[in-house]
Amino acid sequence: MNIWKCQGERHQCGQMRQRECNAIIPRCREYMRDYQRVAERETKYLNWYQVVSAESNVEVATTYSRPQNCIRDGKLVDSTTSPEPYIAVSYVWDISPSFKDWQGRRVTEQALHIVARLSKHTPYALWIDAICIHQDNEPAKMVELAKMADIYRGAMAVLCLVPEIDLTTCEIVEHGAGMMDLDGFLALEDAGDTHGMYMFVSQGSNMALHNLFGNWWWTRAWTFQEAVLNHTTFLVGEGEDTIPISEVLKISHPIARRAATQKKHDSLLGKSSSFWDSVNSMSDAAKECMPLGTAMSSVWRRQSTVTHDMAYSLLGVCHLETIKPDYRRPQQKVFADLVEEASSKGDFSWLRWSHLVDRDVAGEGMSMVPVPATVLATPASAITEWRCIEVPRLTSVRGGDFGVCIPHRSTGVVRWQSQPEGIQGTIQTLQKLSYGPEKIWNLLFGLHVGLACDVDKAAGGSGLAQALLNLATGYIDGTFENSDDDLVGDKPYTRGYGFTAYASMAAKVWKNAQLVVMRSQGGTTVVRTNNGTGQARLHKLPVESYRGTCLCLVVHDNAKSRASAIGVMVENEHAGSGPWQLTRFS
Repeated sequence: MNIWKCQGERHQCGQMRQRECNAIIPRCREYMRDYQRVAERETKYLNWYQVVSAESNVEVATTYSRPQNCIRDGKLVDSTTSPEPYIAVSYVWDISPSFKDWQGRRVTEQALHIVARLSKHTPYALWIDAICIHQDNEPAKMVELAKMADIYRGAMAVLCLVPEIDLTTCEIVEHGAGMMDLDGFLALEDAGDTHGMYMFVSQGSNMALHNLFGNWWWTRAWTFQEAVLNHTTFLVGEGEDTIPISEVLKISHPIARRAATQKKHDSLLGKSSSFWDSVNSMSDAAKECMPLGTAMSSVWRRQSTVTHDMAYSLLGVCHLETIKPDYRRPQQKVFADLVEEASSKGDFSWLRWSHLVDRDVAGEGMSMVPVPATVLATPASAITEWRCIEVPRLTSVRGGDFGVCIPHRSTGVVRWQSQPEGIQGTIQTLQKLSYGPEKIWNLLFGLHVGLACDVDKAAGGSGLAQALLNLATGYIDGTFENSDDDLVGDKPYTRGYGFTAYASMAAKVWKNAQLVVMRSQGGTTVVRTNNGTGQARLHKLPVESYRGTCLCLVVHDNAKSRASAIGVMVENEHAGSGPWQLTRFS
């Protein structure tokens, strides 16, 4: 299996360090050893109906709302009064669906065909939206949409229909997932070798993966929660070939890492880095309740026919079902409702996307509210994981009548602010203020790429901040050519060499931007220039990294209830902060 195009000892594959003996060897040699090990295993994949049939004692979930109807033996049955198990189906509607009258309601011929096909393999009832939800009864439809998440959670299995899946696709995915468990892949992961990791799991961009991820199913908003809410979920091809979705999401992680950090091409396996970031984010939904900010990373890089669905398709996975779908409500209010409800539950993870909001054009009440377009415009999420800080119960609300309530702690007025400068000038300013390379990197790129300590970990090195800054600024000013990829080819192995990919990501962040450094008694931040006037203050937000680096909010006195900017804060040692306050930012 020569995916590297090596000829004898003329290697084009690059080098890696073996995990067990620390020897430096060509990548292709380690790849072939692990390839054979995995290829000799017997497949563990079964077709979906074999797995379902093996469940001799099916336990029906009783804690979830049940669907109004299911279909069994070719007939519509009342499912609310019956505890019988059912299988839920996830699929993409035809672009121009054909409807027909069936048992007193209008249904799609596509859905009838799917039911006829699947029913051949199982005696269990099926739930499929185009049949089981009365499409012409709007009140009944809204009731079913509100419990959509429970319908998928409570199913005995979920079948996600991706016609391109065949036996070859199953073999490629199973092989890639198996490679990830062996020492070769783990050594590449330790070294931050994103190209090597990608090649090991994809068999050198195997065409079967192009076909698998080329289906529209991966791009639709509603399929996100349909795929992640049930642990017994399968991707199913036209011929019933089956892959557990957990296996596909497993291999998506190294593919997404490579897509985010490669330099030469805008796509990988025919898809953009934002697509891969979306797929990779699905794996986080295994958590009991997915943070809203993480769910945005996935769903808001997808598509929906109706914009409201970009919010409503998140409700179940984020446990925000108290919001009821209302397609008459203005779009901006729908997104404001979403973040307000998450905040009321202590989930402020969405604030990590608020730095992208264009506050010069944001409508009333929307200066802090991210919308799908702001997330879609970013190629990849930062590698740093941000967590919410527990905030004491606050009852007194300041600010205006419109907007989102956000807790914050003042670190004082801005005592000094730089003149607007480009990225190189801003770095020089921070150096004059005696900030070291790690803090400079965090201030400039922590939100967009990741904090320096996390890049160290991902790249398999340590203390890489200065090299990151040098290379990123070199890419920006043209000193270095940002096309050569040192992870590809036969360059000598160097520990931590994967950092260059993150420098390449950083070079795209502040192109043509004017930045200002702002310092208060409590700390320093760097943000894009804004229209704020008068005295400014820096406020800590209830979001921080696992090492305690926090996000901060810039607010000017001329508009105290409207945010001016958000950035990473480097706090001054021994500097305190004011008490938590609650302000409705418009």
